[in-house]
Amino acid sequence: MARSVAVLGAGIVGISCALHLHRRGFEVTLVDRREPGSETSFGNSGVIGRASIAPLSQPAIWRKLPRYAANRDRAVRFGPGYPARELGWFVRFLANSRPGAFDANARHLNALLSHALGEHEALLAGDSGLLRRDGWLQLFRTEAGFEASAGSRALWYRHGVRFRILDREGLRELEPHLGPVFERAIWLTDIASVADPGEVCRRLADRFAAEGGTLLREEVRALRSVDGEARVALADRELHADATVVALGPWSADLVAPLGYRLPVIRERGYHLHLSPRHNEPLGRPCFDAEGAYVITPMRAGLRITTGIEFSAADAPPTPVQLESVLPLAREAFPFGAPAEPEPWLGARPGTPDSLPVIGRAPRHPNLWFAFGHASIGFALGPVTGRLIAEMVGGESPLLDPAPYSATRFRAFGLGR
Repeated sequence: MARSVAVLGAGIVGISCALHLHRRGFEVTLVDRREPGSETSFGNSGVIGRASIAPLSQPAIWRKLPRYAANRDRAVRFGPGYPARELGWFVRFLANSRPGAFDANARHLNALLSHALGEHEALLAGDSGLLRRDGWLQLFRTEAGFEASAGSRALWYRHGVRFRILDREGLRELEPHLGPVFERAIWLTDIASVADPGEVCRRLADRFAAEGGTLLREEVRALRSVDGEARVALADRELHADATVVALGPWSADLVAPLGYRLPVIRERGYHLHLSPRHNEPLGRPCFDAEGAYVITPMRAGLRITTGIEFSAADAPPTPVQLESVLPLAREAFPFGAPAEPEPWLGARPGTPDSLPVIGRAPRHPNLWFAFGHASIGFALGPVTGRLIAEMVGGESPLLDPAPYSATRFRAFGLGR
């Protein structure tokens, strides 16, 4: 059995893997080119819970395709050359909108997300004040917008996700500083959130180091296979360990490709910007403007406006068109002041065509493990992913069946794009 493990990537997923493995007696080295939690895990809405059990590819997506393709929907934007440059990924994405595939993928997402909050609480024991348990609001400007959420509500009913439907008066009682532009709201009551995702990552990384784990701030240049063993090439040396966990988020697929794993994982870009409340009015919980296609989350740095998905090349310059288009709507919804920072943040998340992460052993390298592909719910799923990886590496019975998240589900496509 492996006794030493190299974990590549110090976002919430990698840190969680490292902590869980170290607490099981492994010698763990956590490697990243930057400070923990400073890249993909830094930029998100900070929401933890089962609000996101619906896969992105769902039966209703077909009627939205013309708007998406023409860049006339704030939720999705295509950069030059998309989706043609990733045509295989998008074909598989649409194939997953079939009702049977959608239902299965939702079931597998629910299995993971059901443990998200509990696993965050377990890792943050002693720092539980970082978690807010005030739920999450989905807001609707029109009755038609609310009726369009019927599919989501039916899915939540089937999986036991608790929520309340609010009218104008109920919403005003819950969030008195929201503007009077919303007709209805759904309050998902079992959702938690955090005011600083980056700080959560830093606290967990500090805990890992304090408990005896090794943190290396170095760039991972490559993985190479030697006699079936995956070895990690750093800038001027090679890191050897009995096992390696790849948790590099949107950079993971490129790293493992030279080993023969052409996994269908692409980069989904997103933007956020912090604004100050105009008169220090509080906002009690994250709010999703369903028809506006943005999220407002109260953060320590200000009120964070988070956009939808931009499909663009990794090296494409920032094009914050989505952010610019939602800011007027956000100002209708809440009395914002000036931006708290000069430029919006831009980051990328690793997305799969079935909305499920890739968690488990690499099919052809028994000492190599995958923990990536979480798209926009990586922050929520980091701790439960870490526990699953540690249990599998250690030969324990896992918390839940890991088979749906294995890379082997892509074998029908030759593990390729």
